[in-house]
Amino acid sequence: MQIFGLLIQQIPLEVIELALYIAGSILSAVLVALSIYSYYKSGLKKLIYAAIAFLLFGIFLIYESLEHFYGLDNAFTDLVIPLSCLAVIFFFFLAVTKKS
Repeated sequence: MQIFGLLIQQIPLEVIELALYIAGSILSAVLVALSIYSYYKSGLKKLIYAAIAFLLFGIFLIYESLEHFYGLDNAFTDLVIPLSCLAVIFFFFLAVTKKS
């Protein structure tokens, strides 16, 4: 465990943060593709809501990383981030509660 802690201390936090943003964006893209594939196989409309939620979450991660690393701080950013989180939660809610 001590070796892992020493390794983390050697890597700059910006690199770790960027890697997490990239990993989250890739995972989101994979989940969008799997949701769409599953929709075509099964025809469940719930999967479309899940795909939209995963897509919005991926866009949110990309936008937030651009805002963080390139300083896109403006009034528009202050609205987009909370609205995108709300939209993701809303579409996951629809995916869970909507009847086929």
